[in-house]
Amino acid sequence: AHRVMACSPGLAHECDGNSYLNSICYQFNSQLHITSNFTPAFQECTKKIVDLVFLFDGSGSMTVDEFDKNKGFINNIMTTLKNSSIKFAAVQFSTNTRTVFNFRDYQEERALDNLWKEKHMADLTNTHKAIDFVLNNIFENQAAGATADATKVLVIITDGNPSDSDRRLNSIKRSDEKNIIRFVIGVKNVDLTKLKSLASEPKENNTFLIEDYNGLKGILDNFQKKIFNIEGSKTALAGNLTKEMSQSGFSAVYDTLVLGSVGSNNWRGSLFETEGLRSEEREIQDPTLDKDSYMGYSVAVGKKNENLLYFTGAPRSEHMGRILLFNKVNNNWIVAQRLPGEQMGSYFGAELCSVDIDSDGNTDFLLVGAPMFHQPPREGRIYVYTLSDKIQMLMEMNVSVLSQGRFGSSISSLTDLNGDGLKDVAVGAPLEDDHRGAVYIYLGEKLKGIRPEFSQRISAVMMRSKLQFFGQSIDGKMDLGEDGLTDIVVGARGAVVVLRSRPVLSISAHLHFHPSEISTDRFDCLAKEIISPVVTLTACFNMAEATKSKVLSAGMNVSYSLDVDPVRQRSRAFYSDTNKGARSLLSTVELRKERTCFNHSVYMTQCVIDTLSPIIIQLHFSQSESQQEGLTAMLNTASPTQAVVEVPFEKNCKENEICVAELEVDFNFITSTLLVVDQSYFNVTIRLSNHGDDSYNTSLTLLYPPGLSFSMMHLLKSTRRTVFSCGGLEGEMDRTTCSVSIPVYRSKTTVSDYLDIPANNTVNPLVKLLKCCPSMIKTQS
Repeated sequence: AHRVMACSPGLAHECDGNSYLNSICYQFNSQLHITSNFTPAFQECTKKIVDLVFLFDGSGSMTVDEFDKNKGFINNIMTTLKNSSIKFAAVQFSTNTRTVFNFRDYQEERALDNLWKEKHMADLTNTHKAIDFVLNNIFENQAAGATADATKVLVIITDGNPSDSDRRLNSIKRSDEKNIIRFVIGVKNVDLTKLKSLASEPKENNTFLIEDYNGLKGILDNFQKKIFNIEGSKTALAGNLTKEMSQSGFSAVYDTLVLGSVGSNNWRGSLFETEGLRSEEREIQDPTLDKDSYMGYSVAVGKKNENLLYFTGAPRSEHMGRILLFNKVNNNWIVAQRLPGEQMGSYFGAELCSVDIDSDGNTDFLLVGAPMFHQPPREGRIYVYTLSDKIQMLMEMNVSVLSQGRFGSSISSLTDLNGDGLKDVAVGAPLEDDHRGAVYIYLGEKLKGIRPEFSQRISAVMMRSKLQFFGQSIDGKMDLGEDGLTDIVVGARGAVVVLRSRPVLSISAHLHFHPSEISTDRFDCLAKEIISPVVTLTACFNMAEATKSKVLSAGMNVSYSLDVDPVRQRSRAFYSDTNKGARSLLSTVELRKERTCFNHSVYMTQCVIDTLSPIIIQLHFSQSESQQEGLTAMLNTASPTQAVVEVPFEKNCKENEICVAELEVDFNFITSTLLVVDQSYFNVTIRLSNHGDDSYNTSLTLLYPPGLSFSMMHLLKSTRRTVFSCGGLEGEMDRTTCSVSIPVYRSKTTVSDYLDIPANNTVNPLVKLLKCCPSMIKTQS
């Protein structure tokens, strides 16, 4: 059964007027009913021991009755506070100083008896000498019952100004150095300025002036409260705070109940580990951290090769932030690694997330949030660390987005969303869109932890309710809808949003065509132009669910495009029998079966010059934005969204795809003898026949003696359209090369041409023209 643990780090409770800040954790069952609660690292109201000395005046300026009122005042305070942790001692001073009772006398209940038996000394008022006596003989005298680390309080009651000087004794300065709290009660006509010089800070609050000894009763209640409050006050406890402000549960990992306690040990921070709700707590610390480091601000648990690991963030450590890796050795937690942040104030380590990318039980990556990292226009960054087998964190990469939203305030490992078998990650940016907030989804990557670009952004602005701070917290490990898909719970200000996952479908496209090649018999550029279909193209989509939802998806709408001859400026083929410009086809279809196919006819004209290069057809598809009702699935981003096929032209080869052309060339002169005059021409007829298979990249080379040159070729007749393109290379004066119907000179084609050959006056006046036998050439292609 699912269990949820929720901790509040703001449990405040009062101890004698002082506020302690601890926490309380609640455990919920699957119906979100509270089943139990406990208070981790709870600081009970403890009262530190206070050693209080009454130093009362016994000078001759007072009567016996007034002296007894002094003793009555002391008696009343001791009686009222007898059940506290305060220990009392009393000293009478005049010219000399005498201990009336010490702390041990008080503990052994002899104090009041000694007090009432004390005789009036009736002499001078050597106040500074008396304070020096108390410092040396009462507060520091453990044999007299003094406690070394007790809070020390001195109450001086006098009706006269000091008769002695403090220049030599420095009793007030020494009292300040020993942190002795001093209250002064002046009776009758005492110089207030001199009274205040005896009191500790704040002097105004610690000095009392009354007209006579009857006034002691008037200040009794107020004075008792002041003394009582010292017992548990911040002043008494200010030496070192331990758990008083611990805030345990500020961050928590439920699996092993590891609680972050940011306020422990003067906000240095620590972790508290417990194996059950009622088991003994164990504190884990790093003594090298400074005060106010906030260790425990974030907590994550990992495991590597059966070693249990704790990760924790201290975002204020040395102002740069720090993360710590704890490893358990001989049942003791030791720091295995410390990694600092890279920017002051970035709050590096404010959020941690350990990721077992392939769910094999070993932690593979640690993601660290630094939500206040500032690099305009970006705010917030996450760092991805690989956890090696040697239990060391190695920097892999950092990721941020173009927003000012404290990206990385929350990071959560998600159970596989897209069905690739890898964990995914959600990152919160709660201050995006004017504090509305957003959540980014990153798909898992085996070697890098996550892909560097997010696959989805979910903004609070997209939702109807006016959410604020959406993405402050995230969790995505549970299937709340019991549909076999992971659901993501996102915290916002005063609200929780449940995001339902959708099935993910993997779709692949395949192109087929029939017949297997385009017949070349139909092409004849001498005939009238006719547009006709040459192949039937079949586009098939194979669909399978990548996720494992319990409710089968109804299907998906897909938009696809088919482009023919995309790399050519002018396409040789098209999808319409009336429009030669229709080289692209767009369509939106509904896929509901595992395999769905669609047929399209491909058309060509009767005159196509290049029948050597195949026709390339490309298909691109995407999920249609207009989904019909009931179609809730998403296209897997890993699906290849294109397909390519090449449709070849038929080769007229008799055997084994190898064409053997049989080319025959013959030529004749109109006259056998040429009388040469300047600018005269003579004609040569040429007949070229291909009796074999198609001939590829065919050329005809004409050789002639000096003084003759090539002028022009004229077509006489041809069994099918034939194109000659003639030219000579620079510097070659005795030859001309003509390409013949590039790229293919078709089988069973014969063409006859005549050539104009001009002659100049460098040729002999009388030339005998000779012709040899026709030539036959066989070529393979």
